[in-house]
Amino acid sequence: MSKNMQHPLRLNVGSLLHQGAGTSQEFEFDLPAIQVGDDLDLSFLRGVLRLTRTGEGLYIEGALDSELELDCDRCLTSLNQALSVELGELLYYPPRPGTDPSEGVPETGILDLRPLVRDHFFLDMPTHSLCRSDCKGLCPECGNNLNESNCEHPETELDPRFAALKSLLPES
Repeated sequence: MSKNMQHPLRLNVGSLLHQGAGTSQEFEFDLPAIQVGDDLDLSFLRGVLRLTRTGEGLYIEGALDSELELDCDRCLTSLNQALSVELGELLYYPPRPGTDPSEGVPETGILDLRPLVRDHFFLDMPTHSLCRSDCKGLCPECGNNLNESNCEHPETELDPRFAALKSLLPES
């Protein structure tokens, strides 16, 4: 069996698909570092998902917790960001013609949750990440991390287009 078939987010839901509406099954996840897409690695993945058979397919609901490694938007230092996502998705079975394959459960009964989990984590990812609220960022002259040390650059001449803005700054 290929490594892809053994991925912990690939679930065999064939027996659940042949049950009556209202039947459900819970899947608990407590995984170490895991890759859920070519562009997303999670430090861990924990949570419980309940899959419920409906007349239209499978309804997936639950919550997953993880931690992402991001870069600070100001100083580019790596930081770990805790993230929790709530899932509530209906996947059609059998898949409906003309719909995206990710919106249905394959006829094989093997459900790959990676695209769904990936999408939810990307949608809930913060738009701005800071290593700390008072991050000073990088020096625009030399690129030095101003959180670690100050730079001793001579004062540069102000761009004349911004001269009017200087009057708005408090005198120091």
